[in-house]
Amino acid sequence: MSTFFDGPEFHGMAAGGKISHNPGMGDGMMRELAPFLKAEGIDVDDPNADFTEAEFHAAMEKAQEEYNRRLFTPVGAHRGLALGKLRSFSVTFAEGDIKTAEAVVASLPSDPQDFNPSVAQVTGAAMDLLDEWFTDDVHGPKLGGVMAPKWSAKKSRAVARDILALAHKGRVVDSLDRLIASNSGRPVLEGSMLAVAAAVARLAKRNKVLEQQFVDELMPLDGYPEPVAGTYGSTDRVFQDDQDDQDVQDGPAAEQDLPEWLGGSSAEASAQANPHADPQSVDERMDAVEKTVYEMPLYQRFRDWLAETYDDVDEDSEVFDIAHLLFCIAVSSRADIDEPEGIDDLLDVLESFAVDGQEEAEKTDGESPSTVIFLDSLEALDNYLRFRMDTDENPERWNAARARAEAASMRTDPLPSALMAAVEANALSEEQLAQPLSDNRLVSGVAGILEWIGDSRPLTGTGRVKRADIAEAAEKFGIDAVGVASNARYEDGVNYARSADEVPVLEAMWAVMQSAEITEITGTKVRPGSAADEWKKGEVSADTALPVIGAFIYERLLDVINLVPGEDYGAPAITIAQRLIEILTPDSAPERPDLDLGEVRAERLSTLLADELQELTEFGLLTAGGDTLSVEPVYKRIVAGAALMLLSGPRS
Repeated sequence: MSTFFDGPEFHGMAAGGKISHNPGMGDGMMRELAPFLKAEGIDVDDPNADFTEAEFHAAMEKAQEEYNRRLFTPVGAHRGLALGKLRSFSVTFAEGDIKTAEAVVASLPSDPQDFNPSVAQVTGAAMDLLDEWFTDDVHGPKLGGVMAPKWSAKKSRAVARDILALAHKGRVVDSLDRLIASNSGRPVLEGSMLAVAAAVARLAKRNKVLEQQFVDELMPLDGYPEPVAGTYGSTDRVFQDDQDDQDVQDGPAAEQDLPEWLGGSSAEASAQANPHADPQSVDERMDAVEKTVYEMPLYQRFRDWLAETYDDVDEDSEVFDIAHLLFCIAVSSRADIDEPEGIDDLLDVLESFAVDGQEEAEKTDGESPSTVIFLDSLEALDNYLRFRMDTDENPERWNAARARAEAASMRTDPLPSALMAAVEANALSEEQLAQPLSDNRLVSGVAGILEWIGDSRPLTGTGRVKRADIAEAAEKFGIDAVGVASNARYEDGVNYARSADEVPVLEAMWAVMQSAEITEITGTKVRPGSAADEWKKGEVSADTALPVIGAFIYERLLDVINLVPGEDYGAPAITIAQRLIEILTPDSAPERPDLDLGEVRAERLSTLLADELQELTEFGLLTAGGDTLSVEPVYKRIVAGAALMLLSGPRS
């Protein structure tokens, strides 16, 4: 009798990558999966079982998930063995012995052996540890902003970044299936091991102990039984490990660090390996790189664009120096930045400087040379990408590269890194986005404004609501305001305003509605915009409403910064963003940065921000519980996004 595993249905599922069907394994796999299928109501041993194909596929999907989850959950002796591998990898990696660390990875078999844990078991143990450490009251606060360390396989390092972001929310294990489906087994294994090594290194430095000593606390081996011969026999492969046949992950730029003759992090290792190296040869190679850069037509066009864009600088300006540095790094690392795809290779090299800088900062005070190179190069890269978007025949093809560059700059700082993690962790499902956003004063206010406008309504010469109309327009958003000719003031909860720009909520929403094309202003009249029809109904989907509400939050927070005395934008923006991440993720927010605001400015900012948070609470975007604030789940993503926008710099 043929089994399901001999048929086309199973082979279609096997193509998905989680289960591979080798000849002769059908009955064995049937026995393995049968209990999980039975738990879902499908008894494959019952010839009279009655189920549809759809029911079978649904049960098989759940059975696969549970079966694979068991594979990733080592117990007893094999959990101890998995922890031993993670300890060895973390310590050798911290000591800079990358070859031994790679050998630890290579030693892992696809299926568990009597004295060796499997790829899946080590991956699962690593994920479990990361969730535990990052959500721990003691360890979690010390892990803010920890970065994925350098690794030869670019895809594995990218997975490590994803895993570290998930770890802050304690959601690595829950994301196992998605990570495997998106990346396959080997990158997830290496990414999870890299994340563990990065966390161990950070915690050891923060606790001022050696990694070798600290792994005993983080990954103790006491209490696990000794492995026993004969526990595992020869088994069919059921977890699709792509260790032997994985795709080549990296191009030339990702396979090598920046050469020592450009001041890269390999310089020290090279000097130790060859202390008698001829410095002249280093100079000659650097001269060759610079000669190549100067002869590049692309470099000359970029310099011409810089000279035209920054018309107030001369040729000795820093803007040209950092452009030269960027191109030297690109040439040295063989990153082809003439195409958008080459920006990924360049960013991988630049981020190695960020990692070095972070490690150096743990040991010394002040900004490290590696950090300076990274920040200067990112600034030059931003100029370069703007140059390409200004001059390319298809500028939109550079949009994704610029977004990746901006994300790279965010990842190097604990605060924006935590905010990015909050944005990613709080994405809504398609079903949630399709639901109407009910009981929101801003949404109902927009509908009220559109009804008030009708076909059109006259405005002031500056495009604002007329003084006589302030009370009626503000009331749409639940604001008590009255237009007056003089003596502007707040009195008994009423805002007596000389013009609409003195009614902050109305002013903010007026700007947001125009940018969202809900309204349009021509001359001295306002009319419904191209997006008005959906809003007129007063029942708007979350997908449509949330960006508008997020823009409102940003406008109001930006107003707080503008009201703080002084020219410095950065310190108030960082202070506000820090307060928001503490509200969003109170248990895993990064440490507060040491900012020199001054007593007067700090007090003014504290008052303004407290008032604004109270306003957002009154609009139902935040929730007050005693002395603490929280964010309604549906709004978490846009609150984090507004904070990130603040950190991106003042609006031009």
